Amino acid sequence: MVEKIICYDNKQKADHERLKRTRYPHLTEVIKENSRESAQKAASILKSGGVIIYPTETLYGMGTLALNDVAVEKIFQIKGRPEGKPIPILVRDKEMLSKFAELTEASHTLIHRFLPGPLTLVLLEKEKLPGLITAGTGKVAARISRHPFVRSLFKLIDEPITSTSANISGEENLFNAAAILDRFEGKIELIVDSGNLPPSKGSTIVDLTVKPPLIIREGDISKRVLEEFL
Repeated sequence: MVEKIICYDNKQKADHERLKRTRYPHLTEVIKENSRESAQKAASILKSGGVIIYPTETLYGMGTLALNDVAVEKIFQIKGRPEGKPIPILVRDKEMLSKFAELTEASHTLIHRFLPGPLTLVLLEKEKLPGLITAGTGKVAARISRHPFVRSLFKLIDEPITSTSANISGEENLFNAAAILDRFEGKIELIVDSGNLPPSKGSTIVDLTVKPPLIIREGDISKRVLEEFL
């Protein structure tokens, strides 16, 4: 018996993918970070209320538009994250951050020295965010990412996105797209594949709403280095 080999041209491949998604609408799409369409596709999904997983300079993040209450609730359901545990956000730049958080002298210093980069600032909330983001604390945890994909994405959207790690709450971090797909297939719309990310402790988190400032978590920026600027 001779095995029949079917070769598809580009149009046939596209038609095949559309048919597959019609039959199986909950499949998760994976797109390479360096694809020309990656940021555009991610932005489109976010604007429609969907959930993506995307690379940062620390970990893969699970993202949706942070001002969309329903979409943020999906993040909690997908991760099994307890309500009452705030979710950090990514902002495009200092200007966007200032719309949602009260900037202090200490925050200006840390932004100038460490951001964009692996530092999350906990600041007093300025503009009302969904309750699930802040857990009713009146505080918001935010950072500015230097990752090229995130920078490209923020050219297409004009509001913060969630930046919780792409794992089940309480489980270990996942550093490659294949493992993430195994865990979240059918639960999210898109994975932006940047390959295997280097090992990371995540971003360092510092609470600037208390005096003296409190380092909540030591991540890729060491406590010793950070304390020089506090």
